[in-house]
Amino acid sequence: MTQTESAPAAAAFDDSDAGESQHSVLSTAPMAQAGLGLVAAAFGAVALVDASGLKVFGAKGVPGPGFFPISLSVAVIVLGLLQVGVSVARGVRDGRGPSGQLRGVSTEVLRAAYVWLGFLVSIVLMPLAGFVPATMLLIAYLVFAVERIRGVKAVLVIIAVPLVAYALFVFVLGVELPASTLWEGP
Repeated sequence: MTQTESAPAAAAFDDSDAGESQHSVLSTAPMAQAGLGLVAAAFGAVALVDASGLKVFGAKGVPGPGFFPISLSVAVIVLGLLQVGVSVARGVRDGRGPSGQLRGVSTEVLRAAYVWLGFLVSIVLMPLAGFVPATMLLIAYLVFAVERIRGVKAVLVIIAVPLVAYALFVFVLGVELPASTLWEGP
């Protein structure tokens, strides 16, 4: 095979399509990005209101049970609003994008929706089943259903991560985690 024989095949491949397909459709949809930023900021605001009853600092100035949730909530609010600002500025500069700009993102959006659904279900299960079982179910769902990972390592992660997190929060940080209301003793 000579170079002249392979030239038509190489010319048939268009690099511009390959470069564009590697970018998310959301990267060209500033209004959708602004909407996602607003959702993130609203989620952070709800979390901040929920965490505001927790003590930020404990005895001797060590971080209390509210330090991390409040800090994370503020960060989510700030980053969400920053996303809104950047997206609106990009929309003003580049335009709103082509008509039908969100076509083709259904699999990406569905995947994100499945992850959020898993988090919401685990939030509901946490007070009912307790921290460790609810977290094990969440991680199992994310690993097996969303990521579709199989194997012994996946099972070890599903078991080990909630147990290590429980030990860290309860024994090292002294934070009380949700216990099961279904299997309470007398």
